[in-house]
Amino acid sequence: MKVIIGENFSSRSIADCLLVPFFEGEKGAENASNKSLPPEVQLAVDSKDFKGKDDEVLFVYAKENKELRIVLIGLGKEKEITDEKIRRSYGGAVRQCKKKSIKTINVLLISEEEEVISSSVEGMLLSNYSFNKYKTEKEAKVEEARLIGLNSSHNVLIDKLKMISTGVNFTRDLVNGNADDEDPQKIAEISKEFAKLSKKVKVNIFDKKFLEKEKMGLLLAVNKGSSKDPVLVQLEYKGDPSSKENTVLVGKGVTYDTGGLCLKPPTGMETMKDDMSGAAVVLGVMHAVISLKLKVNITGLIPLTENSIDANSYKVGDVHCGYSKKTVEIVNTDAEGRLILADALAYAAKNLNPTKIIDIATLTGAIGISLGDEILGMFSNDDKLAEQLKLASEKTGELLWRMPLHDGYKKFLKSKIADIKNCGERVAGSITAALFLKEFIQDYSWAHLDIATTAATTKPQSHQPYFATGVGVRLLVELFSQN
Repeated sequence: MKVIIGENFSSRSIADCLLVPFFEGEKGAENASNKSLPPEVQLAVDSKDFKGKDDEVLFVYAKENKELRIVLIGLGKEKEITDEKIRRSYGGAVRQCKKKSIKTINVLLISEEEEVISSSVEGMLLSNYSFNKYKTEKEAKVEEARLIGLNSSHNVLIDKLKMISTGVNFTRDLVNGNADDEDPQKIAEISKEFAKLSKKVKVNIFDKKFLEKEKMGLLLAVNKGSSKDPVLVQLEYKGDPSSKENTVLVGKGVTYDTGGLCLKPPTGMETMKDDMSGAAVVLGVMHAVISLKLKVNITGLIPLTENSIDANSYKVGDVHCGYSKKTVEIVNTDAEGRLILADALAYAAKNLNPTKIIDIATLTGAIGISLGDEILGMFSNDDKLAEQLKLASEKTGELLWRMPLHDGYKKFLKSKIADIKNCGERVAGSITAALFLKEFIQDYSWAHLDIATTAATTKPQSHQPYFATGVGVRLLVELFSQN
């Protein structure tokens, strides 16, 4: 979507549609843009067909107007307005415009405050996403949005929002692709292209021979049933060479998860191409951070493999030794994500001199039992880092909730034949998974983000499309923007 600014209301260009925000008031919908509108709009408001409630959208048609269609956008009560409500409302309006194949829109905003502009534009950009790679008839998109009343001083903000949205959509595209189109080798090739974005970027691709030499036995174990070799991607961005700060982002990259010998039922595999969402988020974050030229140092570390099944698959009851030298008893081959993360986390702790480590993964279905499909789970051993992530969450509307790292539950991971088991009982499944990961980070500041039920959705709404959501990208970019 091309975003244009610099026009005023009276002399605005002709467009297919005009977006107008309304608050819900005591006497009905109240125009939040303070602009004079055609009588057809007032008729819709007076008839109570439109009340300005949250996420309410109504199309009105006016003959004597620069736009044939006027979209009334409901924001709810003015006293209860939030950035996320604005983001969802404008996103929902663009979603409805796409359904009508509308190409150009003029947009009225509540105000010219930076937060309002950011939320409105971000909602429109995110909702305008369509994944058309495999479609003969492509889904329509809004091609041009003209923001009425803004001036050239807002161009920097608009450019920033477009770069972040590009990072989100980069992640969405990766997750939405066929598993065979986004296998470990192909994601490694995509990662190599990042070196072309900036001279401050360095990319290393570590192949199976390297993993065998370094004795990354847990990643290699998960890979045993696959015909495609595992890969470890290391993507380094030094935006502030004078600083010793270095955040390591570790993303789970299981490009397809059958569950291994603990085979998932067919319906459980329908969405398992999204089990590399953590890896895709790391790449989306890196794409945005590099484009924004943020003065931060980040190393993306992505372990990649399939969890497939054949005669060579790793087996329940066996013990494997990882990079950390800890031995792990396998009690569930479908608890594979924590295994490949364990080797990556241990590698980061030993070799990359991190000041903090953040991993992001579609790790446990149990997190959805706790938090549903709109809130991601956060675990951390560092209160300061947890608070920074919380603030970034509030700013972006990508909701998270800090979960406990209760040491008492370590008992569920005790093994009689190895140092630790890879899975506990059904109770506290997300907590025991996080406790497992904690065993491999040494004493570094660390946070684990579980996006198992937020990374993809089959129920699109407002600015979230069908399937891949890209959740985590805006959250982490905001975290790095604050530093």
